[in-house]
Amino acid sequence: CVARMHELSNASPICMKCGKYIEEGETLCGDCQQRPPAFEIARAVGPYEEGFRIATKVLKFLGRKSLAVPMGHMMTKVVKEEPAFWPIDVIVPVPISRGSKRQRGFNQSELLARQLSKELKIPMRPHAMYRIKETPAQKELTREEREKNLLCAFEIRNSRLVYGKKVLLVDDVYTTGSTGRECTRVLLGAGAEKVNIITWATGRGF
Repeated sequence: CVARMHELSNASPICMKCGKYIEEGETLCGDCQQRPPAFEIARAVGPYEEGFRIATKVLKFLGRKSLAVPMGHMMTKVVKEEPAFWPIDVIVPVPISRGSKRQRGFNQSELLARQLSKELKIPMRPHAMYRIKETPAQKELTREEREKNLLCAFEIRNSRLVYGKKVLLVDDVYTTGSTGRECTRVLLGAGAEKVNIITWATGRGF
């Protein structure tokens, strides 16, 4: 399983900006060509397929919280090997709504961020950003619908936690990039110097 995941991770080139898997000969995905995101770069351990998809669902929906440790460890390795991520001042997990947290009992992005913080020895601020709007499930929506869905969904309540800082934003999956783009907008609006994104899995840009 680990060997197959490694094979999937290196199966095709990635967008130099958002990290989505793209076709040979390309350097940027269509989204980043048309609308360059405000974050510096986003990277993931592998594509949202097979073992990567299964691990995400087992952690998120079956509550196997212990999975966050090996997943976070693999994400840490990606961060350590990517010079563009550095330096990092603070780690911020993408927040989930109160309803989702009440139903699930935890925020999977926060669990992953906690492991990254532990291994990188960089502070993690789980309360830097809040999700203030309950939003419908994103998975069945188009990119445009997702962006409208997430508009004004996040809020920084204590800008001192991110002001002037180089932020590493942590999430489980990067698909259309709508969540990452909106969180970046909010973080930069609160005075963050720059934002990079690390996720467990990512989509394909073709």
